[in-house]
Amino acid sequence: MIDPKIEAAQCLVDAAASGRLGRRGFMAALTGTFAGIVSVSAAETALAAGSVQHENRANGKRSFDYVVVGAGAAGCIIAARLARAGFDVALLEAGGDDEAAGAQVDDPSIWFTNIGGPLDWSYPSLPSPHLNGRSIPIGAGRVLGGGTSVNASLWVHGFQDDFNGWAEAGCTGWSAAEVMPIYRALENWAGPPSEWRGTDGAMDVCLPKTPHPTAVAWIEASREMGLPVLDDMNAPMREGAGYTNLSIRPDGSRASASRAYLRPALGLPNLTLLLASTATRLLFNGTRCTGVEIADAGGARQSFTASREVIVTAGGVGSAKLLLLSGIGPSKDLRKLGIGMVADLPGVGENFQDHPLLEGVILKYRGEMPSLAKGSDAVEATSFIRSALGGVPDLQPVLIQLPIATPALVAKYGEPPEQGFTIAPGLVRPTGRGWVKLSSTNFRDMPLLDCGFLSTDADMDATIRCIEFCLEFGQQKAFREISEGEAIPGRPLNRADIADFARDSATSYYHPVGTCKMGTDDMAVVDPTLRVCGIEGLRVCDSAVMPTITAGNTNAPAQLIGEKAARLILGEAA
Repeated sequence: MIDPKIEAAQCLVDAAASGRLGRRGFMAALTGTFAGIVSVSAAETALAAGSVQHENRANGKRSFDYVVVGAGAAGCIIAARLARAGFDVALLEAGGDDEAAGAQVDDPSIWFTNIGGPLDWSYPSLPSPHLNGRSIPIGAGRVLGGGTSVNASLWVHGFQDDFNGWAEAGCTGWSAAEVMPIYRALENWAGPPSEWRGTDGAMDVCLPKTPHPTAVAWIEASREMGLPVLDDMNAPMREGAGYTNLSIRPDGSRASASRAYLRPALGLPNLTLLLASTATRLLFNGTRCTGVEIADAGGARQSFTASREVIVTAGGVGSAKLLLLSGIGPSKDLRKLGIGMVADLPGVGENFQDHPLLEGVILKYRGEMPSLAKGSDAVEATSFIRSALGGVPDLQPVLIQLPIATPALVAKYGEPPEQGFTIAPGLVRPTGRGWVKLSSTNFRDMPLLDCGFLSTDADMDATIRCIEFCLEFGQQKAFREISEGEAIPGRPLNRADIADFARDSATSYYHPVGTCKMGTDDMAVVDPTLRVCGIEGLRVCDSAVMPTITAGNTNAPAQLIGEKAARLILGEAA
């Protein structure tokens, strides 16, 4: 757990930096409750930024060089980079301030309490016959910092063949050799030195400082199973097990995109951050995008124009939804809704991908589980394994240091023990594809979403293999020393039982991607420079552009896309 006083002090600084707290109130707190915690330079920087943001909002300016829609992983990076380059930038975010959420954002160990809460879009998927008729919510951050503010803080690069596959499919400039240096530029890595890692970037990345007994057991059980144990799972990514890379700051608080990239830029007079500003549609002059219309917290509509470009970074679901609402997408679907066509792009909303995560194989801890150490995110160890000999790692079992089970699983196997932890099977190279479509022309309505989970024989076969691995893994001596045994499922399962277990336990890893895919084929939505096909002045620059999902958590790849996009827009060596 993080120090609540330090956490509160950081929230105070963030409130001042965003202009929500004035000088008088800020200084009173610093000379009282938080005396000595915040440095003079940090206080002055925050107050200067707050003054700038307050003035920018007050002047009612509506015309900018660039308008960025969505302040998540990519949007925070792009807005800050463009502003530092001297351009006039507006950053629009539908959610609220991450600072106002306090520990819900700052404390990385309680990320799971954000899922399904007010900071989560929680897009409902359609009931699926492949999941025994269940509907799975697809999470996405609805707050400054997006998913980097609410999800688990795992930092996973992706395998080299992920990016090489993009390049081979026509995405010039996105090979592993071309993108890996960007990771080095982003990272402030506190682990073992490596040519694969950077130490001068803004994003703090570390290993668990005091691994929990369950994480230590994970590493030892991996050795018992014959898995390679890796000192650094990103140097480079390969088959094996290890402690997770975590985007957590040295003080134990969450390292989000808003904290790492955006906050330091809020003092620039040419950067305006507007929260509670939900994009309703893009604006066009012919096939040139000229701006965006938003609805504020009170429902009032306002328009913002961009003389150079509108940059959509609303996420793996939100970006496609905004394009569809604006007349960019499959003509057959949009005309049925009476939406005027701007560009007939059949790929918008197609190609939805996410990683199915199963909740889960649960072991009962022997006695009372020790508390997590400061700076833990309750996910301290993981593995990448193969479902088939000769294949590439396509499974990611992960340790979740609490007992989690879906209602469907509980109904069949009983409540999990309070003192328990989860060995969660995960599929990270799914072959199933889903889609996102509009349910209506009302921007407030949730879209229709088919997640495509376990919809192919290949995905079911691989998932069954992962469950079998996790069941065997949990029986290793290292776990027997800290565990009283398997609580869920808690009884032998045949292959049909395991398949049913998969359908009942599958949830989302909260990694939605792919609905505005990058490429050169007929289903491409953006080209390799992230410009929307057939449209001037518009780019999509977030996880929605992934042609295929990277094998692993998508926090780091989303930030990679943001930095790559900034370089492309600025004409830097990308």
